[in-house]
Amino acid sequence: MASKRPLLPQRGRLGLPGLQPRPRSTGNLPVCLFCSISRPARISPRNRPTPLQVRRFESTTTISNPRLELEQTLTKLETHFPTFINPSRLQLALQGLRQVPGQEAVRVAVLGLGRGEAGTTAKALIETILADPLQDEQEWERKLQEHNALNPLIIRIGREPKTDNAAKLSSSNALTEIHVSSPDYNSLDLELLLMETDLTEPSHGAPIATTEEDLLVPSVDIPSGNGHVTPLTAPVHQAVLVADGFVGATKLSALSLAGNEGSLMAAVNMAGISKDQLGVDFEVIDISKAKNAVNLFRQGPQHAMEYERQWFASNVPSIVSWIKAGAKSADQETKPAVRRLIASVLQSTLSTIQNEEARSTSRAMSAAGSTSLVQDMNKGLAEWSQAAHAELQDQLDVAFTGKRWRKLGWWKLYWRVDDVAMLTNEMLSQRFLPTAERELVYLAGRIAQSGVAQTQYPQPVSELSQPSQNTEKKRLGSGELEDMVPVISSAGLPKWPGHITFTRRYLQDETIPALQALAQKLVIQSLSLSSMTTSLAAMLYVSSVTPTLYEAGAVAALGVVYSLNRLQKKWEAARSFWEGEVREEGRKAVRATEQSVGEVLDGGRRRSSSEEENQLQKARELIAEAEDALARMK
Repeated sequence: MASKRPLLPQRGRLGLPGLQPRPRSTGNLPVCLFCSISRPARISPRNRPTPLQVRRFESTTTISNPRLELEQTLTKLETHFPTFINPSRLQLALQGLRQVPGQEAVRVAVLGLGRGEAGTTAKALIETILADPLQDEQEWERKLQEHNALNPLIIRIGREPKTDNAAKLSSSNALTEIHVSSPDYNSLDLELLLMETDLTEPSHGAPIATTEEDLLVPSVDIPSGNGHVTPLTAPVHQAVLVADGFVGATKLSALSLAGNEGSLMAAVNMAGISKDQLGVDFEVIDISKAKNAVNLFRQGPQHAMEYERQWFASNVPSIVSWIKAGAKSADQETKPAVRRLIASVLQSTLSTIQNEEARSTSRAMSAAGSTSLVQDMNKGLAEWSQAAHAELQDQLDVAFTGKRWRKLGWWKLYWRVDDVAMLTNEMLSQRFLPTAERELVYLAGRIAQSGVAQTQYPQPVSELSQPSQNTEKKRLGSGELEDMVPVISSAGLPKWPGHITFTRRYLQDETIPALQALAQKLVIQSLSLSSMTTSLAAMLYVSSVTPTLYEAGAVAALGVVYSLNRLQKKWEAARSFWEGEVREEGRKAVRATEQSVGEVLDGGRRRSSSEEENQLQKARELIAEAEDALARMK
């Protein structure tokens, strides 16, 4: 069977030609008269600027283009580290970056979960979404109804200059295409991919990466003659997984889709049952009710009220809003679907690099082990490391999507400001590597019992015992809060690596009080500003010669809205930073623990391939550059 090739939106239809950056004109820079006639100062080696200072100076003298920088960085990743990145998704991301901001092509896959009935349901969902109730049944609707749901179908949405809402089947042997003109979707540069999928159901709590990869990069079988097929990968920006009936609802419940609401959406077609009654996380829709609403409105405008009632009762508008939210964008701003795709590609690549680092460490330890017993200990350490990284990711995903974290939303902060420390401490105590810490004690006991090495593990060193060194400063969230980072002393640590204990204690004793203080500060500032503007409005109303309640109310409302907006921005930024801080510190703790045990097993002579480490470090630097450019890109 031939290798998979990416199937991307066609050029000239949805794929716009690649945009070439305009050459930068340097022009004549203004030169100071005294500087032009004075001799250049000699730079001694001691005063020579550092590379970081040179980079900062260059960034202030040149006009940066984050979109172009991001494209170049992704191209470097593809060239130098092709095994770390998904080529199909990368090509789709690069194509979006080469298009005009706000006019990128967006592809959405509508996938029927299972064979037969689910594909028919997905096809009916597309017909209902694109149908125009102000017009009679169009030719493309009849063509869509006649299409066999077992075969993949591409639906291109846009204005056809020489057709009048007529469907036009593509003559290409690759895939069947239908062109649709819809007033609601013509300006979105949207393309739908209809196909069925028999996705293997992962167990509960399985990593989302597997499911996301399968849904966002579906494989399309293209007939190539003589009964053979050629599989093509069709990367998409978003995917809607459609199931039918109670069996389909059971299949959707088995999937782990939490945390990917922007790129993945699941819906089950069940008549007469609402989402609350079923008690599920995915959407429950009634396609028959939505189709009946469209048919009623086409019979005459007197059915407008009944159309609106049945249309919203079907819950199909939730899928419509989700699709439009990813494809709509403000003027000259990147579409949300394109931005999410790039962020997902970078995150997936970073996870691959981390896994490669773990495998590299395991290989180095295996090579260093001279006896079978040491090799067994190295194998146990590798298994512990893999389980610890998986636990860290899974448990923190549960923690930061659970009830405790949702209780700390910005609009709940007024009555939960005193619960910030309690809720976050509970999250860390229950979700921050509890199993990995217990398994580490067991592993250290095995090493001590085997007698293969001296169990004097390297421990985290307290900076409190090193007053000559500068303590590190870290910022929390919006930058209003600075906190010193102490490290616990190794004097009272047990005879196993104490990095996990140290990291948890640091997060609890240092970052959580800082987060609590910031929450209280923001609430007080919000209440003070609201009270001040309200008092000002009252004074304006009382002291005015011709007092009007409207003017006073406008002043008060302005202050309240501004204070709430300020509270939301700063608190959500602080929450995001703290979440990232916990994840990063946890990864560092696992990594440091692994290195500490490895040094003991190797007798202090642990060696690893410096060349491979340098390559992985370069890949990490490219990921960091791409993330920085993505954050600055409009």
